[in-house]
Amino acid sequence: MNKDIKREIGVGVFFLVLAVFYMIGSTTISTFTPFGNRGLDSRSVPVLLGVLTIILSITHIIQVYLKDKKIRTLKIEQLEGKEEICDPDEVACVEPPEGTLIEKLDKVIPVKLILSFIFLIIYIALYQPLGFIIASSLFLIAESILLTNKEERKKWYLFIILFSIGVSTLIFFIFTKYLTLFLPSGIFG
Repeated sequence: MNKDIKREIGVGVFFLVLAVFYMIGSTTISTFTPFGNRGLDSRSVPVLLGVLTIILSITHIIQVYLKDKKIRTLKIEQLEGKEEICDPDEVACVEPPEGTLIEKLDKVIPVKLILSFIFLIIYIALYQPLGFIIASSLFLIAESILLTNKEERKKWYLFIILFSIGVSTLIFFIFTKYLTLFLPSGIFG
């Protein structure tokens, strides 16, 4: 495993351990049921968040492992037909240098990470004026397009847009109608 794969697995393990401690901590929350006997109490959301974080962490670790396995298989196939630059005695051989300046910078600080932070700052700035549904939909659309592979973006545009709008609307109505929490409605007033 290379350093990037180990780092990604480390991130997954970190969030898995964090979620386990979060779940343990959520057991000490005193129970308060503001909605009567509707099944929700003060522990429900923390427990749900802990379970979701555990599921996502395990999914991330599995995806990274499978991606590493796929990359190793591809590298073996590529090495069979690829030329290498060797010293005159062919004692040491290296692959020829590849990539543009952006690809080299991406190895130090991932461009997608920087763009995600920019999208998050824009989301925070637009959250109150536009409201939860519009701001969240735009944020989800931007992040989904950013994180989708370039080759697959074209076929996923419609799904990304519909999914982002649907999820944002669903979350808004769950929080405002069922949990009686207030989210900014923005231009929908």
